[in-house]
Amino acid sequence: MTLLEQRQDTRQEALLEEAIGIGDDIIDSRDLDLLRENANLNGESFSGKMSKLGSEYSKWYARHFTLPPRLTHAVRENIVYVHDLDQYVIGTTNCIFIPFERLLREGFNTGNGSVRPPNSIMTAMALTAIIFQSQQNAQYGGVSGSKLDHDLAPYVAKSFAKFFRKGLDYFGEGQAAEVEGEIAMGRTDLAAAYPQAFRYAMKETESETLQGAESLIHNLNTMSSRAGGQIPFTSINYGTCTSPEGQLVIASLLTATMNGLGSGETPVFPIQIFKCKQGINQQPGDPNYELFLKAAECSARRLYPNFANLDAPLNLAYYDPADPDTEFATMGCRTRVLGDRFGRNRCSGKGNLSFNTLNLVRLGIRHGMVTGQREEADEQGFYDDLDHYMEIALEGLVHRYRIQCAQKAKASDFMMREGVWEGGEVLGPEDPVGDLLKHGSLSIGFIGIAECMKAMYGRHHAEDPDIHAKAVAVVRRMRDFCDRKSEELDLNITLFATPAEGLSGKFTKIDRSELGAIPGVTDREYYTNSFHVPVYYELGAARKISLEAPFHELCNAGAISYVELNGNARSNPGAFVKIIRYALEQNVSYFSINHPIDRCSACGHEGVIGTNCPSCGAHEEEVHIRRLRRVTGYLTGDYQTRFNTAKQAEVRDRVKHL
Repeated sequence: MTLLEQRQDTRQEALLEEAIGIGDDIIDSRDLDLLRENANLNGESFSGKMSKLGSEYSKWYARHFTLPPRLTHAVRENIVYVHDLDQYVIGTTNCIFIPFERLLREGFNTGNGSVRPPNSIMTAMALTAIIFQSQQNAQYGGVSGSKLDHDLAPYVAKSFAKFFRKGLDYFGEGQAAEVEGEIAMGRTDLAAAYPQAFRYAMKETESETLQGAESLIHNLNTMSSRAGGQIPFTSINYGTCTSPEGQLVIASLLTATMNGLGSGETPVFPIQIFKCKQGINQQPGDPNYELFLKAAECSARRLYPNFANLDAPLNLAYYDPADPDTEFATMGCRTRVLGDRFGRNRCSGKGNLSFNTLNLVRLGIRHGMVTGQREEADEQGFYDDLDHYMEIALEGLVHRYRIQCAQKAKASDFMMREGVWEGGEVLGPEDPVGDLLKHGSLSIGFIGIAECMKAMYGRHHAEDPDIHAKAVAVVRRMRDFCDRKSEELDLNITLFATPAEGLSGKFTKIDRSELGAIPGVTDREYYTNSFHVPVYYELGAARKISLEAPFHELCNAGAISYVELNGNARSNPGAFVKIIRYALEQNVSYFSINHPIDRCSACGHEGVIGTNCPSCGAHEEEVHIRRLRRVTGYLTGDYQTRFNTAKQAEVRDRVKHL
């Protein structure tokens, strides 16, 4: 046997051993962190394991046979991470904003049958859930509606007109044919001329809209459609429609959320985002101001909605008051795709294609002073390495993009056939989708700016103003790189504040095993999310917001900031609103407030529960206490059973920003 043949045999044996190990870890539940990478999936269920087997072997194939060599090496160095690697080789895309307005207006086909346009808000809400479900099967990331209040308002109007006509006949006030003009909720002349029919129509429409909102939220929490038994990863944005019909949609969604699910549980999905805009809902006298206050109340009780800042400078770049689809909206954990160098500077009909993340901590350790190998940080070496690995991360994104572009329209059937991705409806089943995907974004993400600064300078960015400036400079360097490469490659290259759910522990585990437990850097089970202040660092809410705010303008692929409150959030709505307002004033683009929500399965009590339920006295060893927490932008049923160990450790370390 030649030396080459011996090497080939050795490699084949290593590949086989690795493949067997992957299967055993999943089948025997030996690696719970692997099974809990996605907190939205029960990885220990039959369907979860089946999904994970396919996912992990797809990753294995990509690592060994598909990735560019430089990217493979950077991944092995633990500096670059390829998100959703299991989808790489088949060319699936990440996430999308769905054009609900057009799909509901024109009807659609799920592939098994066609659906007519709805004639009531109840039906429209039901079809919205079906569209979410159908689109989720065509991709791997989040699905979102950017302006659901605007999209659903016409169907509230249809319901009102239906009930008004019925009321005219029922109360004997006249015939519908006698009514001039369009029948609408905002017509005070109709209220004066036909008072009984108008009141009846209003009451029935309000009831039907609330029932529709309840059905939408219940459906999106119960209809499993993703591989492994996941429910669709859905987001809805609303808050700016000022018509009576749109206002009723907003109010009904908030009421249904506050009411909870069948037994009063807090809904995990959809992720809800209230869009804040001066002149619309931010000051007393604004048409939707009371809805903003209701949104804050709902968030204080149910953790949703989060709050999007339409007035942040980054989000005003493409804003057209006449087109609600140009309003900033987000999806999933924080994704933003508003800008498009090819002219589609709006949300619906496109999304993010893929993203790769850089481990800034590893670079900080390599060039910093924390290891004691140098007296001061090697900033030039750090930036040279940063540029080098950004090039590699981008090389991987472009390589993956070429695979995605080569796919045929029939591979993402619903998305392309129904024009969910704008323009897909004109393609034939065999046509490649490349010319359409250019409107999407390719994103470079980052994690651990706090630990990076600690490794470089001995302090993180919340501990020293000079270090904070250096942290901002690092992120600005990354944004400048993305902007420059967008011009060079004529693609939408953007910078992402990575919502590191499973990654926060993966990077750390490898770095600690190879470099040791470095105090303040690798000595915890996780790295800090993107540019956030470490969760264990004690400071006030206003200070945390002001420290993180400058990074939002730089992260044009998406970012979010949080503050952590104690269990009194529900009983202090004034303070809740004040914190939201301060974040908006600081130009935070996307914001939310965390607070613990525990639920006793014995009596249904919700609030902060220790070892004993304060309502019925049940002990946590006797009954299940469901402890709801937010992870990277969305909620999970119980962080103790769904979060991986790194995220569980992060939750335990979270201090309150009082």
